[in-house]
Amino acid sequence: MLIFYKSIDFSVLNAGFTVPVIHEEMLFSNLGFSLNRGERRKINIVMNGETYSADIVNIRFDQNKYPTHKDLLQIRYAKNSLLAQRLRTIFFHTEQMIHNQITRGESKRVAGITEDQKEFLAVYSTPISGTILFDCIINEEFREETRELSALGEITAESILDGTDPNADILLKTRVCKLRKLTKTILTDLKTAYGYRCQICGEYIGEKYGSNLIHAHHIDYFTKSINNNTENIMVVCPSLPRHGRRGWDLPYRGS
Repeated sequence: MLIFYKSIDFSVLNAGFTVPVIHEEMLFSNLGFSLNRGERRKINIVMNGETYSADIVNIRFDQNKYPTHKDLLQIRYAKNSLLAQRLRTIFFHTEQMIHNQITRGESKRVAGITEDQKEFLAVYSTPISGTILFDCIINEEFREETRELSALGEITAESILDGTDPNADILLKTRVCKLRKLTKTILTDLKTAYGYRCQICGEYIGEKYGSNLIHAHHIDYFTKSINNNTENIMVVCPSLPRHGRRGWDLPYRGS
């Protein structure tokens, strides 16, 4: 399921980012472990069909000085890591704007980047312990979605967004819609996270053929639910009659 999304900035492209406090409990619940202050642990991040390694850290700070301070979690990776390099490639639009700001002697923060120029990283949970998904929302996709929704008109857009604040402007609604939009990225990344094994029987059916043959399907039909969160998607054998749709009630969760 979608945990939160983060606007792209210098830190995301080079070192990592802080997990919003209100989402810490959900993140830990889905990762399948927790951390004491000062502890860190390796996690897997699946993005665009590839798996990357990163650290999740519970920042150590002086509890005597800040007795009521809540835990502060960060997802960290090195600037020269494959994950950071891939993020800078995907989010070239933002990386270039920040670079230009620094070249002009301005701040490396994204304060100078307007709302319609921003790009986003959606963080999704998976049923696999220690694994999360990154879905990259680049500027061009965001602008395309904005044009499409604007063309539909306010009333139609409202029905698509299913109960969003009617007073919100179309750009804000587009962000919400984009995070729920059906994309191949999330389906592909779930297949990768499960090692191309069926969630029901656990079989890697394509192995003997030298192929990553596996399907990803929505449990509640996407055309009706508009739910593209990971908890509504299952990775299953290509031949569904082997299990029947009722078999989806007892999925193989992996480890």
